[in-house]
Amino acid sequence: MRKSLTFLFVLFAIVYNVHAQTHPNTPLKVTGKVVDEATGKAIEYASVVLLKQEDSTVVTGVYTTPTGSFSFDKVPPGIYVTRITFMGYDKLQKAIRVTEGKSTYVGILRMVAAGKVLNTVEIKAEKPAFSMQIDRQVFDASSILSAEGGTGTDILKNIPSVDVDIDDNVTLRGKSVTIFVDGKPSPFGDVKTALQMLPAETIDKVEIINNPSAKFDANGGGGIINIVLKKDKAIGYNVMINGGGATRGEGSGSINASLRIRRYNFFGGYNGRYEQTRGSGLSYRENMVSDTNKTKYFTQSSKNENINRNQGARLGFDYYLDDHNTFTISQGMGLGSGGNDDHINLEYLDSDKDAIREGNRLNGSNFKWSNYNTNLNYKRTFKKPNRELTAYSSYSISDNSNGSSYFTQNKYMNIDTVPNADKQQNSGNNGNKFFIIQSDYTSPMGKKGKLEAGLKTTSRKIDNNYIAELYNWGMQDYVVSNLLSNKYNYKEAISSGYVNFANAIGNLGYQVGVRIEQSHLYGYSFTSDTSVNNRFFNVFPSLFLKYNLPKNQNQSLVFNFSTRIDRPNFDQLLPYINNSDPQNIRMGNPELQPALSKKFEISYSEYYPKSRNYFSISSYYSITNDNIDRLSTLDTKSGITTTMPANLASQMNTGGNISYSINFFKWWKAWANLNLEYNQLKSIYVNRDNLSWGINGNTQFRLPANLNIEVSGHVRSPRIQPQGTFKAMNGVDMGIRKEFMKRALSVSVNVADLFNSQQFSSHYETETFIQDYNRKRITRFVRLNVRYRFGKMDPNMFKKKKPQEEEDKDKDKDKEDEKEKEKPKEGRL
Repeated sequence: MRKSLTFLFVLFAIVYNVHAQTHPNTPLKVTGKVVDEATGKAIEYASVVLLKQEDSTVVTGVYTTPTGSFSFDKVPPGIYVTRITFMGYDKLQKAIRVTEGKSTYVGILRMVAAGKVLNTVEIKAEKPAFSMQIDRQVFDASSILSAEGGTGTDILKNIPSVDVDIDDNVTLRGKSVTIFVDGKPSPFGDVKTALQMLPAETIDKVEIINNPSAKFDANGGGGIINIVLKKDKAIGYNVMINGGGATRGEGSGSINASLRIRRYNFFGGYNGRYEQTRGSGLSYRENMVSDTNKTKYFTQSSKNENINRNQGARLGFDYYLDDHNTFTISQGMGLGSGGNDDHINLEYLDSDKDAIREGNRLNGSNFKWSNYNTNLNYKRTFKKPNRELTAYSSYSISDNSNGSSYFTQNKYMNIDTVPNADKQQNSGNNGNKFFIIQSDYTSPMGKKGKLEAGLKTTSRKIDNNYIAELYNWGMQDYVVSNLLSNKYNYKEAISSGYVNFANAIGNLGYQVGVRIEQSHLYGYSFTSDTSVNNRFFNVFPSLFLKYNLPKNQNQSLVFNFSTRIDRPNFDQLLPYINNSDPQNIRMGNPELQPALSKKFEISYSEYYPKSRNYFSISSYYSITNDNIDRLSTLDTKSGITTTMPANLASQMNTGGNISYSINFFKWWKAWANLNLEYNQLKSIYVNRDNLSWGINGNTQFRLPANLNIEVSGHVRSPRIQPQGTFKAMNGVDMGIRKEFMKRALSVSVNVADLFNSQQFSSHYETETFIQDYNRKRITRFVRLNVRYRFGKMDPNMFKKKKPQEEEDKDKDKDKEDEKEKEKPKEGRL
């Protein structure tokens, strides 16, 4: 492993130095100046890119200076297009000719503001709700009205192929998934907390990467979901305040702000949320073999109430040292607390369905957690466009504490006396330290090629101490249970490196890559004196091919192949017995091994420029060996089921996906997605298959007076699991948004689960028992959300005012420049 990482590091350094020493030969210069059309003032930090006219290939690019000037050195003779962009302005393009032996002056380029600069303004551009790139699907989060006022979890519930269960566990095409925020792992660790700490209004878009390239972490058999947050880096300031509530017992508020002063961009935000949810559950089990109490049938009903409070804050700044070097420092914090109460009724019946025993269970719990994280970023760009070096490090520390109590009272039908109740109290502490450091390098190779290389290392340490105490009626005191208690330490270290190379031959583009990962997972239970000590070295190749049809460049055919791994996480390995449900015990499995997947996908897509409609169709196949899934077994003596994760079977998925986005009119658009999948599970224990399907749809109406209406829905057929089936699901959401004050103020009302049809149900069938299980939460509710945004984006806001004489001189110079001969005409897109 060390030799492999050394080789990658040396390769990384060689490529970097070779490109650093590359110099064009022809000493020609191109200069110009960028100003505001209305005021005539210079625009600083505008992006100016030089492209070849014949194929729009990027030659080089720079940012304008404080005087609005820009300069390209050593430009070969030829015909070019200068493209200028800056937030808050329309894009500007101008054709120029560079002549041998003569420097070229482009002239004064006047940019037109896309919107008036007022004290309350939001520059808003229409984005497609759905688009397809070579390796990912991109969904516009701001267009999902039904999620406004919610969290990242509510956003993902509206994304095709993504499933969010009643416990907020996220899967992609039925498999585990890795969640990234802005391309980096979330500092909050577990997926559920990470999504709950992201207010929906801060999310710009969601990227679904089913088959990630070698550039990305290989963990997560389902792929990667990358959540991209909104950013404002234009010179000026921007503030967004958000507040809302819901009928199910929910309140939330947030404020996010950014301030750009010349070379500094400050940003910060705070959010708080309170949630109170209620739910119920019902299970019915038939034992194929009666237990010692002759129990043939067992029913269990429950009602629960959960309270969750959390708040988070982030503060940081970007420092633009010069046109090519940017440093970013940020500090984040998250705090949370809450609790839940469960009331469970138990009924045990014999073969004649007569009652044998009844039970009443009361569970109460509370928790408290905190997270602090620090992030450092460095970005280095070069005069050569698309060449970039980045470095990133992150350190987070979390602390969790919890307490719970269980009280169970049983009553036997044939015994007059009532036995003593079973009482248990528990306390736990969990500390988590997580460290990341990585560096990535990207550089063009030739006319169309690109090289990517990077190194990354992560380290995680978890200290877990759980103490369970059972009440001893003889001693009249609680006694520690060694069977249920557990003190456990866990360490995880993963080192990785990758190389990607992309190029094109005619209309065929290709990207080949390889990633290597060395992982070490070590865990030790002080209570049971058992340990886990696993080392894995894996190589993950990837291949992407994209063919643009010659007669229509808006049509493309894409093929990709990648390899993935599912490493067992801390919770799955933890040798801990969870007996909060006395008849359905859950526990971890220290013997778990990683599951390896191979994934293939081919897709065709077409974009229709006139109508802005979009169509894509794809077919995929994946095979996972030693797939990790849950296995339930029944103790025929006690009648108690135990569920634990295990490497059960090989899983094969063959599927197809069709998506279409259509604009009926300027005010009415819609998209729909259909997914068909044939699933197989095969092993010496399991041999099951089924055909499943799912449909997602969304339609939006943009009516006069800045009124928007959205209706979205989903339907999913039953899906197999190793010992049964997840039953079908469906739901419809609706949202309405009205914008005021030139879109600065937004008020939205949305109804979740309009027909109250969301229910999570499953069916288990084994040789020893058959069980149906239904769970329901308050899924239909009304949420009100109010958002107010104000700001001012002006490149000259924080400039020192020049003396009048100096301004007059600048005006005179500008007039002289405009009179120069051979000045090409300006053009604006």
